[in-house]
Amino acid sequence: MYLSTDGGGGWRRVLDVPNEFTGAVDVQIDPTDPRLVYAVLWDHRRTPVKRTYGGEGSGVHRSVDNGVTWTPISPDLTGGPGQDTYPYGTITTVAAAPSDPRTIWVGTDDGRVWLTRDLGATWAKVLDGQPWVTRIAVSDRDPATAYVTLSGYRSGSTQPHVLATRSAGARWTDISGNLPSAPVYDVVLERAGALYVATDQGVFVGNAAVAGHWLRLGHGLPRVAVDDIEYDARHHRLVAATFGRGLYETTVP
Repeated sequence: MYLSTDGGGGWRRVLDVPNEFTGAVDVQIDPTDPRLVYAVLWDHRRTPVKRTYGGEGSGVHRSVDNGVTWTPISPDLTGGPGQDTYPYGTITTVAAAPSDPRTIWVGTDDGRVWLTRDLGATWAKVLDGQPWVTRIAVSDRDPATAYVTLSGYRSGSTQPHVLATRSAGARWTDISGNLPSAPVYDVVLERAGALYVATDQGVFVGNAAVAGHWLRLGHGLPRVAVDDIEYDARHHRLVAATFGRGLYETTVP
């Protein structure tokens, strides 16, 4: 993993992986303290006849000093290579709760969501048996409220998947509603309650208080897969990264 402090003019390496097979999958800067950084690592080994994901080197790492030093705070939270129906065994996303720095949510590509409320000392599996977990967004007011997006492509499903919990994973609600039949890759929760999701058919907006009703944000945005969205709260901008069509931005309330 690399860090730039001059807008991309120069880069320096801030995370040394344990071996040549390990890389970073997802990175999150703590919403309340930019010195705190979380990185998800995965292990990937290939032979002429097989590729193995997961295992040694996989897990969540935390830095409290802008990436100068790192501490592992989780084991491999997947089913491990070769033990599940789709044996990729990769932690795919990490989300720290803005209102509680000890609460961290993690998702995996074999359909699991994990939660720690003590900064990684213990982990609880709060969701299992799902498709690929693509992203998790946590409420900035309540660390027990989270939104999870899923992609079913690997398991042969094109149905949309957005799940919500307000009970730290004890109960889940499917809020996919009228989203088109396409995987969902990212979710952003705006402070006022707006939910933005990136899908294989563009970007949609809903409301956390009105589950399941979505509107397309389509003015000027090609109808292509959107892999990632970011919300700039200071300037009320939503930025979308598309598959093959570049970056787009729009002003939102």
